[in-house]
Amino acid sequence: MFLKELLFPKFCLGCHKIGAYLCPECQNKLEYFTNETCLYCHKKSLYGLTHPGCQKRWGIDGALTIFHYNQTLKQIIKAFKYRQAIAVWEEFSLLINPEKLNRVKNWPPVTFLQPIPLHQQRFKERGFNQAEIIAQFFNRFLKLKIGDCLLRNKETKPQAQISEKKERKQNMSQAFIVKNKKEVKNATIILVDDLLTTGETVKAAGKVLKKEGARFVFALTIARG
Repeated sequence: MFLKELLFPKFCLGCHKIGAYLCPECQNKLEYFTNETCLYCHKKSLYGLTHPGCQKRWGIDGALTIFHYNQTLKQIIKAFKYRQAIAVWEEFSLLINPEKLNRVKNWPPVTFLQPIPLHQQRFKERGFNQAEIIAQFFNRFLKLKIGDCLLRNKETKPQAQISEKKERKQNMSQAFIVKNKKEVKNATIILVDDLLTTGETVKAAGKVLKKEGARFVFALTIARG
């Protein structure tokens, strides 16, 4: 262990100090998300529920997140997703207060968690799906089933590389299909992902789930920007 740390020392992703992927100073820059808002109008909403006036026929019923998306968290997620640094996640996850997940209990009883899937080609490149790892972490505290009912049948561009909202929506159009329809029927599902910005990814996934008979679809992410 000592030799490994000597040859491959950890550098803070925030300030590049040696010792950890996130030093104490940069840990203090993490900001918990406390003011839940409606996914559609972005106005304050109890438990992150979608306002009745904003609710769409096949829309998301609510969304919760753990942290505000800032520069420090951006570096963590980037390292986790694109550098295949699962060790980064393992260290970072220890900093998450599991009590923040208790807000989920204010939603209708959940049938299962559904990680947002990667396209097969993207999965081969990375070797893992970060949403699955996050869902497994959440489930240590939520004690729910993790489902496998979605398939990403379209290779999309990374949403972070697209600035225009219209293009983001088009990028995710018809990106998902439901592969286990019986599992979805009348179910209450929480979609799990790392980051929620415009929400087009979870909206696209939620739409196909609702069309196949899901009763409620919510979103739960690590960060929201």
